[in-house]
Amino acid sequence: MLIRNIKEFLNLTMNKRIISLDIGKSKIGSAISDQKHLIVTPLFVFSKKNLYSELFKIIEEFNPGAILVGLPLFESEKKNKSCQMIEDITKNIDSFLKNKNNELPIFFWDESYTSFEAEEITKNIFKNLKEQRKKLDKFAAKIILDDFFRENINL
Repeated sequence: MLIRNIKEFLNLTMNKRIISLDIGKSKIGSAISDQKHLIVTPLFVFSKKNLYSELFKIIEEFNPGAILVGLPLFESEKKNKSCQMIEDITKNIDSFLKNKNNELPIFFWDESYTSFEAEEITKNIFKNLKEQRKKLDKFAAKIILDDFFRENINL
């Protein structure tokens, strides 16, 4: 279920793991938090073609309580052209989960500049640029979730 109120989302996710998704043109990065929302771990990068099967595997393995989806807003917090694609995919995820009787709260969070941050972080981890690019999206998903917790942990 798509949630528009941040306090409602936080109440629904108290003591539950949260999956973060960084949805790109062809790939999706994923990360997950612990139940106390203190540690975020990058998970996988997968193709949009495999979105539903990969997401369902993550849900079965980690039993999260919610999904946080990155939305790339302009500095003025207005939506850019990628936002519509991400919102449409997220609505499809919501429908898919309802059909699987596994409805989860879904909330959007500004992901602006997370890919740049992920590049900075991963350039020291991966010596090979090709390997870095393969893993970049899961680190962007981690940053999205870290940012969300950093700004909302005391609400």
